[in-house]
Amino acid sequence: MKKQICLLRIIFLFINLMIASSAFTQEPDLSKFHNDKEKINAWLVYCESLRLNNNGLKNNYAVLQQAGRKGLAFIKDDDLESRSKLLFYVGIGNYYQTKFDSAQYYFYESLHTAQKGHFAKQITKACVVLIPVNFQLQQSPKVDECKNILQSIIDTTKNQGILQDGYYALGSYYQQKSYYSTAQDYFIKSLQSREKEVDTTHDLKKKFDYAIQCDMLSKLYLNTQMVDKSLNALRKGEQFANVSPNVNNRLLSSFVEAYTTSGNIDSALYYNNKLEKQTKGNPIFPSEIVSSNLNIGIYYMDHHQYNKAMPFITKGDTIAARIRSPLLIFQAQMIKGRYLEETGKYDQAISLLTQALPVAKQLDKELYSNILKYMALAHKGKGNTALALQYYEQYIEQTDILTKEKLSNNFADQETRYETNQKEQRIASLGKVNRLNTLELQNATRTRLLLVVGLAVLGIISFLLYLFYRNKEKMNKILNKQNNQLEALNSQLAVANETKAKLFSIIGHDLRAPASQIVQLLQLQKENPGLLNERSRRQHEEELKTASENVLETMEDLLLWSKSQMQHFTPQFMPVRISGLVKKELSLLQQRIADKKLKVNNGIPEDFVLKTDENFLSIIVRNLIQNAVKYSDEASTISISTSQQNIFITNQSSQGNAELLNAMLKNKQVDSKSSGLGLQIANGLATSIHAKILFEQKDNSTITATISWPA
Repeated sequence: MKKQICLLRIIFLFINLMIASSAFTQEPDLSKFHNDKEKINAWLVYCESLRLNNNGLKNNYAVLQQAGRKGLAFIKDDDLESRSKLLFYVGIGNYYQTKFDSAQYYFYESLHTAQKGHFAKQITKACVVLIPVNFQLQQSPKVDECKNILQSIIDTTKNQGILQDGYYALGSYYQQKSYYSTAQDYFIKSLQSREKEVDTTHDLKKKFDYAIQCDMLSKLYLNTQMVDKSLNALRKGEQFANVSPNVNNRLLSSFVEAYTTSGNIDSALYYNNKLEKQTKGNPIFPSEIVSSNLNIGIYYMDHHQYNKAMPFITKGDTIAARIRSPLLIFQAQMIKGRYLEETGKYDQAISLLTQALPVAKQLDKELYSNILKYMALAHKGKGNTALALQYYEQYIEQTDILTKEKLSNNFADQETRYETNQKEQRIASLGKVNRLNTLELQNATRTRLLLVVGLAVLGIISFLLYLFYRNKEKMNKILNKQNNQLEALNSQLAVANETKAKLFSIIGHDLRAPASQIVQLLQLQKENPGLLNERSRRQHEEELKTASENVLETMEDLLLWSKSQMQHFTPQFMPVRISGLVKKELSLLQQRIADKKLKVNNGIPEDFVLKTDENFLSIIVRNLIQNAVKYSDEASTISISTSQQNIFITNQSSQGNAELLNAMLKNKQVDSKSSGLGLQIANGLATSIHAKILFEQKDNSTITATISWPA
């Protein structure tokens, strides 16, 4: 059922890729500009601001359509690039007023005008929007025609901006055809190209495009039931959500969709509340509000919690009616029809599903098949056996057609993917051949030049002496290079030996205690099984399980630490929610905490996020909490909190010494028999993620461990 909303949303996502930031918020006074070029540029920026619509102007697309036509009236006929852009804006205005035929006409006019002037970038933009429009109008030959134009540009250009938009459009094309593997390849190519500069660029359009494409990739993963990958894609885009309200709304709604699909309703409700707060007071209802509420309603229906589903379905239906979008109204009718059928209100269900049936038949075969199923169930519930059987037979027929199409699409997808890879390899091979030919021509030119110079000089003896001297220099350089390589190898060998010694010392230090605990527990279970009643046996088994998990966690820490000592091993920096990480580490130390009757106050907010390596930080936090547990007074409190870029772990201790702990951090010698080895590991890993660890003591009663990052 989730796909019913996902498919309809995808149609509107493609065209938004081209949106950029702008300066004007109202029509510019052209009389203030000195020449035609400045006037045209100002007018194009004005049109772009209408399209972005950050100020929430009502009827902005109708105004955009008028502005585009007004610009066409005063522009010169030979300015093909500007004319193509204005035709494009008129098409956008028509599209968002659901005038799809008019939008298609102006997009094609923009394309043909750009082709006359050979403006590859504008040709690409026109093809990018024509592909989803032609899909929507079910004109497959025109879809393929635009795809072929776009493909020819991509195969021959080196312009990264054109390649990024082109890869995205081809991904959209193959996603609409249900060629999900090929679509994924193109989306990832576009994202990888954009990732090279998205973190450092000040261009809001590039950040906008990256976030939109992450959202599109997440939809693709949802279609193929890969929810974890969908959430990862959304998290990548989430860091740029504040670029535009449109992006933020879309990502919040997509999080709701992904979490309801994965069954995590609490997270889905959290993001739905954020979306409602984000759009509160907005004079324009975004379509994402409708989709978000309907997805939550579907979740509750899937779990037969109809009382909880009804408010969300009603809200989605009400907002869809206010927006007056035919597609949103169709979504609401479809979901509400299912709700009515499953709650026994068959007449109302049949009425709504009958209205939705012809729209579904036009939009998508799978939507049509689902509505046929619910129509059959509604008529069966009402007692209309003949009609129920008729709709059920149509449902079976459509299901068979869909199954065959999916199999066909899967084979076609793999074939297309293979052919695409082969073509890219041929293009790369031709590029190498061209470069070799160029080098050969350059070498031939140099050879002729050397011959002329050699004949002109006629200094055979001087030339031989020069060769002798040059060879001697080469031999010296070779010997120096080999000596340097030998020194480097010796240095690497010394580091490797030192690392090996450290690793064995650490294994003796960190694995001895938990392994000994497991042996003792197993020995008790073997020698005195009769001493344990049912409750004690369960507690004994839980302690054994916890000890085993601690050994596994320790081994993983050791492996990660040993990897961190190797060359070319670097942390993977990405946004990490610190609250969940701390909760996980506390759960591993519950037994030790309980043994000392300690109380832990975890004051880290749920939305506190740091960009760091999660595995490295987990080991650091675990060692610092272990240290706090070790030195805490009996029945005291351990507090964990944050401030800006800092994490604080505070414990009450009458035996701790901050100076001694700081000295342990800086100690370079490894001795498995001494304490402080875990702190040495934590300090080494902290350096790898650009963090610092410091212990501070107040009033000789509390010790605070601080993990800090530079601002």
